[in-house]
Amino acid sequence: MEQQIKKAIKAKMPTYIQQLSKLVSIPSISFDNFDQKYVLESAEAVKQMFAEAGLTNIQFLTPESGRHTVYAESLTSPDKPTILLYAHHDVQPPMREALWNTKPFEATVSADGERLFGRGTADDKAGIIMHLAALEQVRALKKNDGPNLKFIIEGEEESGSAGFAGILKKHAELLKADAVIIADLGNFAKGTPSITTTLRGMSAVSVELKATKAPLHSGSWSGPIPDVGQVLCRMIAELTDGTGKILIPGFEDGLVSPTAEDLASYRSLGMTEEIFRNDGGVLDGVKLKCSEDEILTTLWRKPSLVVTAMEVGSRMNAGNVLQDSAYARIGIRLAPGMDADRCTQLLVDFLKQHVPYGIQCNIVTEDGANPFVTDTSHPFFKKMSDAMTAAYESETKIIGCGASIPGAELFRSTLGNIPVLMTGLEDPECNAHGENESLYLPDFEKGIVAETLFFGGLC
Repeated sequence: MEQQIKKAIKAKMPTYIQQLSKLVSIPSISFDNFDQKYVLESAEAVKQMFAEAGLTNIQFLTPESGRHTVYAESLTSPDKPTILLYAHHDVQPPMREALWNTKPFEATVSADGERLFGRGTADDKAGIIMHLAALEQVRALKKNDGPNLKFIIEGEEESGSAGFAGILKKHAELLKADAVIIADLGNFAKGTPSITTTLRGMSAVSVELKATKAPLHSGSWSGPIPDVGQVLCRMIAELTDGTGKILIPGFEDGLVSPTAEDLASYRSLGMTEEIFRNDGGVLDGVKLKCSEDEILTTLWRKPSLVVTAMEVGSRMNAGNVLQDSAYARIGIRLAPGMDADRCTQLLVDFLKQHVPYGIQCNIVTEDGANPFVTDTSHPFFKKMSDAMTAAYESETKIIGCGASIPGAELFRSTLGNIPVLMTGLEDPECNAHGENESLYLPDFEKGIVAETLFFGGLC
């Protein structure tokens, strides 16, 4: 059966790449300052693909934002297991388009044929096609003797999944399943099949300081009047020490340390500083803030703060001006055991306590996502691990992820304590969220094989 599946999928790869390319051509950026008609167009394209694949009960599950989540199902028998398949059809902005080597919304195969470039190729439109392709293959193999499959393709994951909790709660009966596969993560390395079992949580705050009614001549006014740019920099610097440890009192309360088994698994991955620096494009001479043997625990099991945006005047129009205001967005990554709402409030309180000179300070919080840890004892995990090992012809690794998937905890809290299997097609070279995002096509094929083998082994 395994060789039959591999041969059938290889023959269909041109079709699957074409389907993915069609989705990539739609700039479905789910941020308010972009045209949302493309998110709706993307949802319609997914809906059409579902119809062409013969799925039933196809419908939009629409949050308040209007960014459609697309639902569909392919049911066989109530006696068969039901698997809920998640991916998302919205994408990040292209960032600096001048740095792209190809057009961001025109899927382009590399000269060596190994990578498909374009925004959303790896994150996460490939996940949609992987689910659809595996459905096609398992139905061809087992007809109606395979599992029940339900699809839920979100339309606002990249902008924070603000309406996703409401969708899950409202449609909990419709979405009822024995397990969920979240195809929005990735492999530890190319050709290394991986199941993610921990995620960091996420939140963010926007801080704006204001000291004067308008910008002033720096020669005439600076000195007596505080410079909001310097003040903001000092406030941010007080949040952490030189190693990146967060200095907010009580911030790390509840932090869950990795187990001995976790640490053994991390060591087995063979991460070195050289590999990490190469994958991250770290410049020569820039030192890491942790030792080589702490890289993965720092990335997956410790919190971090990142200044994701800062604005004091304009680089393109810099002059001798004492600026009236300064802005920064501070992102929070929270490790397992920490609470997003609590930590966000601690950050807000700490910043407000450290505003000097009576400067006006306005802080806006964003909805957060809690960290996530899944239990791997359910038999479905071994079935998925075995399927991935067979597909990739390489041992499946259990890994963590420093990023956040809000849906993971939402699925568990809404649909019951069902297994949450987190897979995906990203790799360290895919540059998700950055310029020149790409999908490693050999792993795209193997990912489809793995999911097909998993479905085939359930019944």
